[in-house]
Amino acid sequence: MRNTGQVGPEHARKQAELRIFGQAVPTHFLSQTVVKAGPGHRLFLAVPRGTPPAGGWPIVYLLDGNAVFDFLTPDLLALAPGLMLAGIGYDTDRQFAREQRTLDFTAPEGPGDGIRPDPVHPGRLVGGASLFLDRLTGPLRAAAEAAAPVDPARRTLWGHSFGGLFTLYALLTRPGAFARYAAISPSIWWDEGLIRRVADRAGRMAAPPPLLAALGDREKRSGSDGPPPDGPAPATMRFLADLRDGPGLSPQIHVLPGLVHIDTIAGSLPLALPFAAA
Repeated sequence: MRNTGQVGPEHARKQAELRIFGQAVPTHFLSQTVVKAGPGHRLFLAVPRGTPPAGGWPIVYLLDGNAVFDFLTPDLLALAPGLMLAGIGYDTDRQFAREQRTLDFTAPEGPGDGIRPDPVHPGRLVGGASLFLDRLTGPLRAAAEAAAPVDPARRTLWGHSFGGLFTLYALLTRPGAFARYAAISPSIWWDEGLIRRVADRAGRMAAPPPLLAALGDREKRSGSDGPPPDGPAPATMRFLADLRDGPGLSPQIHVLPGLVHIDTIAGSLPLALPFAAA
């Protein structure tokens, strides 16, 4: 696969500093380890201090864990002191593993269609979402939940950008994999027709899980020309609204004022962490 690490937005090349691991965190114990599954993942954990409830801790799985834990602060963790966090990252020192996340977070065209070249980003591959969902709910989940008792009925999946697109894919294809879903600035633009076909195939859900969606009102696609837009992405807003009529979901939609794309990671956490802890 061609290395495109030297092009694209600045944040895509940024090293993960992970300052929170050097700070005092009164509410959680922090740890990080490497899980040798698939391409290799870094697992970042924040386990609540104190005695777990009888059923185990609620847990939120955070995609792009290297970046999320770079934005995480003790004050944010204090918003949900009884919530366990599992950041699912890649074995890299950067915030984002661009090529790998593009592969893992994008949907196949249909059952068994497999992996294919990315029509948007030359040199990348796409279509690995089903395989990654197997990995996420298999060895990655097992590694995270070996660290502390977890309530299997209170698992939440959170994803941003391509991770937000994957979160919608997981919700629409395997709604029982998690109890709640939080899709932040999902990359509907990447292939709106494909994610709409995924939603159409899902049909009407008998018991739709809760969905939180958030996006900024100053977001634009990476590398696009012109000033930031004034308002949330219309395609994303349309898609979220249509989830009510198709699968029967009732998304909580939050527009984050003044935020560009990268800022919605941290900007969504004051909403998403209490949502996952509920």
